[in-house]
Amino acid sequence: GIYGKDYTYRELSPEEMAKVVMGNHDPEFVATARSGDVLVGGWNFGTGSSREQAATALQAKGIRLVIAGSFSQTYLRNAYNNGLMCIACPSFVSHLRQKYQERIDEGVPTIVPESGVLVDFRAGQLSFEDLSFSFPALGQVPQELVVNGGIEPLIRRRLRLNGADAATS
Repeated sequence: GIYGKDYTYRELSPEEMAKVVMGNHDPEFVATARSGDVLVGGWNFGTGSSREQAATALQAKGIRLVIAGSFSQTYLRNAYNNGLMCIACPSFVSHLRQKYQERIDEGVPTIVPESGVLVDFRAGQLSFEDLSFSFPALGQVPQELVVNGGIEPLIRRRLRLNGADAATS
């Protein structure tokens, strides 16, 4: 549902990827989602999306954070390797499912809440409306990958640093 099979083996620009992301889940998502939005999914988010485009297409659309009840481990690895921040917060997902149950039952695939979400990564707290939800802190490796924009920029940075060290030795 995140990135359709019809696009996986085609070389699309980020702009083109942004136009088709989530199309199998909700054809209106592209018109609804805005750059800087946080995407909240359900449980085992990303299952069946083993290609890196499932993460990079969301980034191309401007999604900076995915919150879910849990993640497919393959999706999570691809997301971090591409610098996409993901956090598991099952209590928040459960709360949203309860709050929007009627719309979910009506088959509305994308719901945009009236309120924003505030995430305090240091405290491992997520605030929505007047409620607070805890999530586990990210480990050192995912933090480093996200801060550096993914594995490739991280490796390039390390190679430059090592090259500079070797040149001065």
